[in-house]
Amino acid sequence: MVSMGIFIIQYLLYKKVKIDAAYVVGFCLYFDMFGYFYKLAMPGNALFLLIAVPLIPVVIAWFSKDRKAREILSDGGIWLWFIVLLYGIVSLAWTTYGSAGLSKEAILIIHAIIPGIYAYILYKKYGKFSWKTLALFGLIFALVHLLLGEYSPEYPGRLSLPGSNPILNARMSLITITVCLWRREIPLYIRIITITAATVSALATQSRGPIVAFVIANLIVLVFFIYKRYKHGEFKHLSKYVVISIFILLAGVITASQYSREIDQWVGGSRFGVFFDRAELQGDNNFIGRLDLQRKAIDKWTDHPFFGGGLGSVTPPIARDFPHNVVLEIASEMGVVGLLLWSFAYLYSIWVSRRNGLLLALLFQTLGTALISGDFGFNFEYVLISIVALALIPNNKRVGEESHAQGIISNYKF
Repeated sequence: MVSMGIFIIQYLLYKKVKIDAAYVVGFCLYFDMFGYFYKLAMPGNALFLLIAVPLIPVVIAWFSKDRKAREILSDGGIWLWFIVLLYGIVSLAWTTYGSAGLSKEAILIIHAIIPGIYAYILYKKYGKFSWKTLALFGLIFALVHLLLGEYSPEYPGRLSLPGSNPILNARMSLITITVCLWRREIPLYIRIITITAATVSALATQSRGPIVAFVIANLIVLVFFIYKRYKHGEFKHLSKYVVISIFILLAGVITASQYSREIDQWVGGSRFGVFFDRAELQGDNNFIGRLDLQRKAIDKWTDHPFFGGGLGSVTPPIARDFPHNVVLEIASEMGVVGLLLWSFAYLYSIWVSRRNGLLLALLFQTLGTALISGDFGFNFEYVLISIVALALIPNNKRVGEESHAQGIISNYKF
């Protein structure tokens, strides 16, 4: 292993390879796929790969002469996330005995913070981030999920990679769809193929929360940017677009009506029936159970409003399950102080990304899933995307007029 590492270092230095930071993000976002293949060959925990695999090129970039990678040390957004993590560790001093608070934070660090820092360093050094690369990672993930996934007794009727969770698999495929929807520079045939595969993958999981978050997030950002363009006079023929949209909507309704019986049968036999039947929603065990967990989290927050009950105090093994709402989880475990610190870190990335449709959509979508069916540790995507946004949009581009960041970031692109 050591000799292999030395060989890789020598090759990268000799060839002066410019590494695309999207490879790190793709590897970490779709890690369940890589972990699955790793465990087929070497049974055991594969999480160390998240730290080990990208480490060599990151070390090379960090110690390079131009020191561009060290801009991360002066990025206020990065420090905000470190403060959140630090407060989480401090809160362990008053958490419930036997909590898994430290494990939750370690999971978040391994899945999001370290990969995000890796991507930041590589992008600052080489200036390369290809959304096409990320889309291809997503396409491969969707195909692996569809071809090798299984319907386990734990999740009946819901396709997931062996040893994985259908909700996580859905989140990843829906991220893939969002990337393809917003990045027009990705070749059209790749976008069509990838969106098709990822859509089938996401629906096969029958995961309702991630789909709701995906739809709402993309609609919000789409309406926002349409309004901004219209306000700036860029939509001189807005009525034409309205007519086209109405035509597409009517065509969809007519097509759906032709297959209404088949659609009704499919929806009725799936978990998506709650979207159309309020009584079914109110009787859904998941819905009822999560409301109970969230009430208990609110009670904990009421008992410890300012500093919280401590990291891990309302989640397993102390509680039977997570509250399935990351804001409630943070509020109850870290109080108003922790919630404010977390809000500052997340909203700073939102503000930084305010002129980029894709980053905004991803930030809203990934947080949305964490609000509907997420937790502090395993819903890591919004933190990873937050750090990636800080990397892609330099400090000198975060204020002032609309601008471009080395051809990667485009304003109002959708």
